[in-house]
Parts: sequence; structure tokens; C-alpha cells
Amino acid sequence: MFSCDFSKICHLMILVSGLLLFPNSVSIAQTNADPSSLATQSQHISLQPYRIRIDIAYAPKSRLTPLDHNHIQQRLIQIIDRSIGEKWILADSKIKKSSPLNSLGIYENNWLPLASGKGLQRLKSEDILKRYPNHPFDKLFLITIEQDGIGYLISGREFDSYSRNLSPLSTKKTFAKPFLSETIFESLRDLFSAVVTIESVNGNQAIVSEQASQYPPPDPSMGTLQKNFYFIPFFRYLNRDREVKNIQFIPWTYLVLEEINRKYATCLISSGLRGVLSGSRRRVETFAIRVKQKYPETKLSLIPRGTSFQTAAGIKVQTSPLDPQQVRQRQREAKKQKELKKTPQPESQNYITGEFLTNRSGTITLKADSHHPLIWLYVRSGKALVANVPYIPGINREINIQIPDDRIRLSVEGELAVLNGELIEAVASLSMKMSRIRKWAKNKDWKKVDAGIGELESGISPKQIFDDKLNVIQVSAVEAAQAQKNRSAQSRIASLCRETSGRIERFLDPTGIIDLKTEINDLKQLQRRDPNRRKPR
Repeated sequence: MFSCDFSKICHLMILVSGLLLFPNSVSIAQTNADPSSLATQSQHISLQPYRIRIDIAYAPKSRLTPLDHNHIQQRLIQIIDRSIGEKWILADSKIKKSSPLNSLGIYENNWLPLASGKGLQRLKSEDILKRYPNHPFDKLFLITIEQDGIGYLISGREFDSYSRNLSPLSTKKTFAKPFLSETIFESLRDLFSAVVTIESVNGNQAIVSEQASQYPPPDPSMGTLQKNFYFIPFFRYLNRDREVKNIQFIPWTYLVLEEINRKYATCLISSGLRGVLSGSRRRVETFAIRVKQKYPETKLSLIPRGTSFQTAAGIKVQTSPLDPQQVRQRQREAKKQKELKKTPQPESQNYITGEFLTNRSGTITLKADSHHPLIWLYVRSGKALVANVPYIPGINREINIQIPDDRIRLSVEGELAVLNGELIEAVASLSMKMSRIRKWAKNKDWKKVDAGIGELESGISPKQIFDDKLNVIQVSAVEAAQAQKNRSAQSRIASLCRETSGRIERFLDPTGIIDLKTEINDLKQLQRRDPNRRKPR
């Protein structure tokens, strides 16, 4: 008995000494035991159900009583449980419910200033973050019900916690009060956008995993990934405490779903940027969210980079289902076909399915096509390709593309066109003078021949004149492009000037005059040897 009591005293002393030496051990144990902190994060995203909160705002003149409100919400809970099952959770005992703002479930929205679609349209992501600073939910659905004639108009928007992005407004109508819950559920189904994590990237393919993919819903059409779904990737930058400090969407980049299994899916990366998803990044999470075509058309505006007032008017925009790599492959195959079969070469732009010209405001309108959502945009300024990016018309009402400021290159093209015209005149004039000298030599009029050759040699070399003019054009244009930090313009200017320099070298080569003098000397020696030789006819 004494030994038992002694052992208990020893254990008690060890515990007390541990508390004295490590006073923070209790708080650490409590933190680790707290289910609301890291319980869900320790699981793979495919095992994490979507935490859902639905806020419904009833317009004052919606002809709905508090009893109707309660019936709509209870009926909606039943429909979600029957159709979605464990994929969505509307109640979580792990979340501390210190206030209704920190709870999941369906609640009546009393904070929206205007309980209507217009009120929802005015909301911004910043408003949601201020209202729900802790946002314990993964998805927040904002619904409004208002009277619309003899029926009801239901408007909704989705706020995604991962991307902190508000979806476009969705509207639906119903004429029967008993079907309000069903109509709200249809709106939720249309608004819901799946979230995936990008597990790995290999070339132009990415392996992704959808949240809650391990919980197949009873209704297969609800929240299940399908082939040819489109996603926009984004980065979540974390600080040392694993808190999100910034979120950045990757522009002109889409993931196209190709193969699916229960846990992972394979996506094709279609991007106008190089290697944007490859490589490892410290304290950066890579996610992607599904996008849908919400609008019948998209207004596309071209804006020159680095300017706020200049518009890109008269720019050609071509659309194609093929990416640049596929276009180059087709062109190579067409060239090989021509060399092997000696058949006429097909048109180099047979991959183009549409062509637009920007108006004075630098805008065009792209129609949404549900059969071929993703297209490639080839933006051309004159003959130069200034941008080629993928896009899905209909996911935005308006969007801008920043293109290089091509005014410098266009100015150089104009100046080089004038210079090439002068070059043609100079070559023609030189050709006429040399032809005239040859004619005098054949007629043995050596005085005129010597005067003509002396005139050619006395003046400044035409090649030197044109080289100096070209150098002035190139140096001034390159300096202007460097001031704007426009590297693409610098490379295009250099390419254009090389072509003109090649023409100058070819047509104004001084060896032509040297060859003429050699030809004249040969005729003179021939004349001296045979002075009675007849003049050529």
C-alpha cells in the first residue's frame, strides 16, 4: 500500500515539475485538441466536405410571412440533404458558435440594404469579408426573393472562400409559392462552382483533386465533375502563420478537364503564359475554380500597355480553336506536303474561324458558344502578331487585354516604306546611268564613258546614303522603345531594319560599279587590239 501511494506521489511530482518547466504546455495541448482549428486541414481536400452557409433575404413586398420563411428554409434543408448528401454540410459541431455570423446553415438575411437582385449586384467581395471576417464557410450563397408580377423572382450569388470571389448574378422565376424551395435549390445548383487543388504539373498537363470528391452525391448532376469542365487557377499566398495575405488569379490560363477518377483528375493546361504553373513556390497554395458561361456575349477591349488614354483602333482580332503550337504544326505539315507532292500550298490562315476589327474605342464583341467554349485570340497589328491568348466568351460581361504599344513599330514601318520607295528610285536611276554608259562604250564614245564613270565615282556612295538614313530611323525608334521598356517593339524594329538593310546591301552593292569599270576596260583593250572592229548592232 505504501509503495502504491509513493508511486502516485512520484507521478504527481513529475507532472507539477513539468508544468513549472513548460508553462505553455497546457495551451499547446488545448490548441491541438481544439477541433475547430486543424481538424479539417489535416485531411486531404477530397475528404473535406463543402461547408455551406445560405443567407436568404426576403423583400418587404414579397407576400411571404415569417411562417413561409421558416417553411422555405426547412424544405430547402430537406432537398439539399436528399440531393447532395455528405458533400455539403450545413451544420458543424466543430465550429465555435459564439455568434450567428460564425455558424453554418440557412439563415434569414437582415443585413442586405436592398433585398433584390439589384442589391445583390451592388455587393462586392470586400463587403462579404467585412461582414464575415472569420468566414467559417467554404461557400456562401446569397439569395433574394422578391415579387415579380404574379410570381417571384429569385436572385443569387456565390461567394467562394478559397478565391474570395463573388460570382455573377443568377436569376430564376417561379409562379407558385410551394415551389420556392425547389427554385432556390436550382439557383444554388447553377451557382455552385467546384474547387480543385493542383497537385502536380507535367508539361501542359495538371493533376488536380476536387474538394469532397470522396462523397458522391445522391443526385449525380449535383457538383460532380465532368469531362470538358473549365477551371481558372489562382494562387493563395500565405504568411508564416499560414494565413492568407494575398490571392492572385492567373490571367489567360484555363484548365480543361480530360480524365476523372474518384480522387484525382487530369486537366489540359491552356495558357497564353509560359510555365506559369510549373515550379515549386514556398508558402503558396495553388487552387482552381470552375467557370461557366453566364452571358450571351463578352465585350473585349484592347488597351495599349503603359497608356491610359490611347485606344487600339483598327486592330485585327482573329479567333481559332487551335493553339499556337497546333497552328505551327499544321503549317509545317502543309509545307512538307507541298515539298513531297508538289501540290499548291494551302492558305496559311486556314485555321481562322472568325475575324474582327476593333472600332474607335478599341473594342469588339465575342459571342458565347456552348459547343466550343474555349477559343484562341490572335491579335495582329498590321502583319505583326502582338498577342495570342485563350479565352472563354461569356464568363465575363466585359474584359480587357493589354497589348504592347505598337505605335513606334507602325511609325518605323511607315518610315521604312518611304525609304524603300526612295531605294527603288535610286536603284532605277543607277541602273539607267550604268545602261547609258554601256551604250556609250558600245558606240566607242569614250569621252562620255569616262565622264559617266567619273560622275558615278565622284558622288557619295548610294549605299552609304541609305545606310545612314536607316541607322537614323533604327536608333531613334529603339531609344523610344527602350524608354517605354517595350522589348517586343525593339525586336520587331530590329527585324524590320534587317530586312531593309538586306535590300540595300543587295541592290546598292559597290561591286556593281567595279564590275562595270572592268567591263569597260575590257572593251577598251579589245578596241585597241582590233581598231577596225565593227560596232555591235
